[in-house]
Amino acid sequence: MLDFLELEETVGRAWHRLVGNTRTWPRFPDEAVRLEEVQAVLAVYFRGLGGERAVQIAPARGRTSTHRLRLRQRMGLGEEKLVQPARDHATLMLPAEIDFLPLRRLNRDLYFWLAATMAVMPLSPVRDGDPLARDLSSLARAEETVRAVLTTFPALRPRYRRLCRAVLDVRQRRSLPAVEQHVENRILDMLKRGAGRIEEVMPVIFPSRAPPGYLPMLPVPLWPDALLREETERRNGEDEPARGGGRAEGPETTRHVATREAQRQSERSPFILNRFEKILAMAEMVNVDRPADDSDDHDASAADELDDMTLGERHGRPAARFRFDLDLPPEALDRTPLMAELTYPEWDYRSGSYLKDHCRVLAAPASAAGTVGEADPATKSLIRRVRRQFEVLRPRHEMLRAQIDGADLDLDAVVRARTDLRAGGQGSNRIHMMSRPQAHDLAVTILVDVSLSTDAWFDDLRVLDVEKQALLVLAHGLSACGDAHEILTFTSRRRDWVRIETVKAFDEAMSATIEARIAALKPGYYTRIGTAIRHAAAGLVERPNRRKLLIVLTDGKPNDVDHYEGRFALEDSRRAVGEARRSGISVFGVTVDREAKSYVPVIFGQNGYAVVSNIGRLPQALPAIYRGLVR
Repeated sequence: MLDFLELEETVGRAWHRLVGNTRTWPRFPDEAVRLEEVQAVLAVYFRGLGGERAVQIAPARGRTSTHRLRLRQRMGLGEEKLVQPARDHATLMLPAEIDFLPLRRLNRDLYFWLAATMAVMPLSPVRDGDPLARDLSSLARAEETVRAVLTTFPALRPRYRRLCRAVLDVRQRRSLPAVEQHVENRILDMLKRGAGRIEEVMPVIFPSRAPPGYLPMLPVPLWPDALLREETERRNGEDEPARGGGRAEGPETTRHVATREAQRQSERSPFILNRFEKILAMAEMVNVDRPADDSDDHDASAADELDDMTLGERHGRPAARFRFDLDLPPEALDRTPLMAELTYPEWDYRSGSYLKDHCRVLAAPASAAGTVGEADPATKSLIRRVRRQFEVLRPRHEMLRAQIDGADLDLDAVVRARTDLRAGGQGSNRIHMMSRPQAHDLAVTILVDVSLSTDAWFDDLRVLDVEKQALLVLAHGLSACGDAHEILTFTSRRRDWVRIETVKAFDEAMSATIEARIAALKPGYYTRIGTAIRHAAAGLVERPNRRKLLIVLTDGKPNDVDHYEGRFALEDSRRAVGEARRSGISVFGVTVDREAKSYVPVIFGQNGYAVVSNIGRLPQALPAIYRGLVR
């Protein structure tokens, strides 16, 4: 009862009621639709409407909008973050949740309308420097895009009409300066025409430049933006990422727009022209990369408040690591061919052509350095069980009946021939049996990703340790069934350093040396899958075996420190898989990435991959997958 005597609490609650909930768009939490609920269907829908296969869907992040705020908003927040849908050449950025429309059906319809719009919209962004000209160009682009969508897909007209009516109802009417009001009236007129409400509107002549104090328009969620990620210059710094610092907890749930830090001046001036009471604030804001231990952050939520994240080099061992999906602009593509003993091309989807001699492979035998500990009882038991299962696949002799010649008589064929003769017919001379070995002419290459991400932990298990156990078990199984096989590992650090090591060659028998090489595997750097697949396929093509199988074991998306990321990496990896299959090699992907269903089908195609979501079951699952492939 005496809470009102706490002046700070009372004033704080009153202030929160006054300015705390001042969002421009309303919220209907009970009618919300989350992106993760419809993402799989949206991917199929987008590609069915002609969207590019390798384009990924990711949650968009809120960015500070510079539209004019109401008085209560300026008092409470001073700025507002809005989640505006957008796309670039590689990614559809859709809101993680849509809840500003009053019906769940409308919020769901908006996701599908955005996917259809992004399938046909032009990808060149509006570049006008003047804010008024940029707003008018954006509206003209939106009108043109809507017309193209409704012309291409006329069945979407009723959905767009419903969405325009709903947006008109929830878009707040605001008091704006004259020019901004004319822009707002144009937006409302476009929405009314989309809703089927035809009204006479007087034409407006806009000034050639924005007047002083002009603020951009409030974006319309129906009309997505086109973004252009500018390529950055090649970095000359150290490419090796920082290691250690604890376990990477949780999946990559947030996509952050990030930029690489510009080169800082080495000279530091001690001259200060500022008041000394601002020193602490300046220290928090200045961009200094201090070679000290990281602070003990409770979580990574502070990153969600940043519009852009600046990345810089870090010296020393970090105290903690967090997993973010960084939307980095790629480095400028260097098309210079490489001169080396082993080079492979790379597919550039933007030009629709190969980059000749673009990647250099450093091939070497794997090291067996270090001590090999004895396998634990569970692993030994699994190896024995898998060997028994694989021994069933070992080629055995088969008996061919009704042969012209052979070591034994086929009594059934003899009886049949004599019966035919007694019946007045013609007997057969195929009355012998012949024994011969079963044909099981198969060569298998297991290509294993040992990038830095395999040093991560999931379910209290390190990815690389589980991969080692699975490789050991599968190698013993393949040895038991007699199939010719080799084991390769790969990692990369730019296009001129793709290291592929041979853990077991085709002509090597399973031995303690092979076990030592498997045990000595260590995390590398990045994941240039396309080049690794081309190298492994080139070796398989030279094999005399009739059947050839390539199994790719990985834990994440293809990426490298240069331009090889995003859609470029996916398109090149998919192209490499297609090349191998056209040369007569069966390619199958196995991944332990729980988020892999958004990109693995792009690389390996439907029915060309398996996702082992429980990483602890990989040693049991990998042999089972192999048996299913060779039967």
